[in-house]
Amino acid sequence: MTSTLTMSTALAAEHRARLMRLAREVSFEAGTRLFEEGRRADRFWIVRTGTVALDLHVPGRRAAVVETLGRGELVGWSWHFAPYQWQLGAEAMSPVRAYEFDAGAVRALCEEHPEFGRAIALWVGHVLAHRLHAARTRLLDLYAPYGSGGQP
Repeated sequence: MTSTLTMSTALAAEHRARLMRLAREVSFEAGTRLFEEGRRADRFWIVRTGTVALDLHVPGRRAAVVETLGRGELVGWSWHFAPYQWQLGAEAMSPVRAYEFDAGAVRALCEEHPEFGRAIALWVGHVLAHRLHAARTRLLDLYAPYGSGGQP
């Protein structure tokens, strides 16, 4: 399950241009951990190519992959909300090329330009709501007696 709200569909051209002025191109090899749950969230990415798996620590079990992200999708939302700690983990499932953003610089730009800040907040909020639903559904599929939608 992937989010349908990419940066291109979520942000007006002027807001995309403002955000992209802060972008830095990066790449990750397959198997690279982008971030770990509970650690400091000081950056985020928009995938250009490849796939990134989001996972959730489940005590006594292997981490559960809750969503896989691809081209144009936002990787990371925890940078936008205090205390700025990752709520999930992320790993490159294939070679990934992405745009990386410094979270502090983007938050400062949001403060400086309220309309831009509102657009970013709406985008990140939508992504957050989608990820919460995806995580809930995936965990129910993995661990609930009847999955996320089956009947007894």
